[in-house]
Amino acid sequence: MAFYQKETEKKLIGIVPEVLKTRVISQVRADRVLVLSPHPDDDALGCGGILKMLSDNGAKIKVIYFSDGSQGNRENKSDVELVEVRENEAREAGKILGVGEEKFLRLPDTRLTSDSEIVTQIRREIEFEKYDLILAPSFDDPHPDHHAVAVMLGMALRNFDQHINIWLYEIWGTGRINRLFLIDKLIDDKIEALRQHKSQMKVKRYDEAVMALNHFRALSAGVGEYAEAFWVIGPREYRKLVEVFGRHHQSRN
Repeated sequence: MAFYQKETEKKLIGIVPEVLKTRVISQVRADRVLVLSPHPDDDALGCGGILKMLSDNGAKIKVIYFSDGSQGNRENKSDVELVEVRENEAREAGKILGVGEEKFLRLPDTRLTSDSEIVTQIRREIEFEKYDLILAPSFDDPHPDHHAVAVMLGMALRNFDQHINIWLYEIWGTGRINRLFLIDKLIDDKIEALRQHKSQMKVKRYDEAVMALNHFRALSAGVGEYAEAFWVIGPREYRKLVEVFGRHHQSRN
C-alpha cells in the first residue's frame, strides 16, 4: 500500500483551487507513519483527524514528543509533576487516535533548539524505519518550540535523496497550505482525544481554538464543516527552505 491519497469530488469555491493550488483530500492511507510533536498534545491538535483515519486504514503510527510539557500551566513555570501527567494524557489520546508507539524525549519546555544529537536521532529514525509519511509542525508556526522542531526536521533531511511524503500541520494560526483533509466524519474522535488532555484544557480551551481553525479551513473552501490543513512538501524543497531560513537568520544577527 505504501502511501495513497484520494481527492474529494466536491467542487471547491473561490480562489482555493486556482490560485492557492490546494487539493482537498477525503482518504489517506499509509503503512508506516512518523509524527513529530513538539508538546504532548500537538499531534492531537494539529493532525488528530488524519491520524485516526490512517490508523483505521491499518497504518503503524509512531509519535515522538520533544518537550516535557512541564510549563503547561497558567503560571508558565516548570512543574516536574506535570511531566508524567501530560505523558499519560498523550497515551490516552493516542489510544483513541490509534497511535501504536510513543517516544518522549523530555527536552526543556519552551526552550527547544536545533540540537545536533536530536537531529541525528530523527535522521536515523527516518532512514531505518522507512516511513511512508511524516507529519510535523509547519515551518510557518510562530510558536518557538514548533518552529524549532520544523527546523530540526529540515536539518535531518540534509543529503537525504529518497522520496518521502512530508505533511506539515498547523496549530498556531494559518500559514501556507496546499492540502485540506476533510475530518467531518472524524471530528468526534478528535474531540474525544483532545479531551484526554485535561491538564491543558484547564489552562486554555485549546480544543475550541483548533476546532475553530479546522472549521474556518473547511468553510473557506466550501467543502464541509471541518478540515485539517497541511503544507505538503518534498525533502529537497524542505531542505532548501531551511537553508534559506538559516542564511536569513544569520544575516540579521
